[in-house]
Amino acid sequence: RSCSSMAPACIHQSSTTSQHPPSLYHYSDATPTETSISTGLASHFSGVPLLEDVNGVLERRPNSIRQPVFECAFWFLSCSYLSTDIDEWRTHCLSHFRGEEPPKSVTCPLCSDFSLTCLDGWTAWNARMEHVALRHHAVGTSLRTSRPDFHLFQHLWQKRLIDDEDLKELKGGNHNLERAPGNFVVTHGRRERGRGR
Repeated sequence: RSCSSMAPACIHQSSTTSQHPPSLYHYSDATPTETSISTGLASHFSGVPLLEDVNGVLERRPNSIRQPVFECAFWFLSCSYLSTDIDEWRTHCLSHFRGEEPPKSVTCPLCSDFSLTCLDGWTAWNARMEHVALRHHAVGTSLRTSRPDFHLFQHLWQKRLIDDEDLKELKGGNHNLERAPGNFVVTHGRRERGRGR
């Protein structure tokens, strides 16, 4: 193994021509045409090792590969579950359905590349989870930056997994609950919010 490339912790910029930045709108002879970043001092600064040169091939160090962190798909219900185990994450997320079938039509809350309708909700939900895991969690994207999934909100309400008040709050301004939804109990054929323990 020989030298490694480093991301500099500090970038030195020297400006010898003016105290004002160059115009991006008008070009003139005074507009600098060369970079103002000096790389001569880069070897003197500590940085983060990015790649190693192994026999002429740049490779990522094994310990620099981060394990993805899987965030609960129901974060908007005030669930703060995180896991590095994909199977535990899938099981946890399914538990929010409390045995009810997931929606048959699903979309990705982070991109517009994924939308699917299946004959059963289990297949659709598994495909959604696979997409989110591989395309988003694997690269470190958080669901906290996602768009609201109004179809999922409605499905949870139709299955009585959230109540009217929860649905109203989810469809409101910030699209997440300030507190976790209450438990429900069945009494005389209808569901009511459970009492605290």
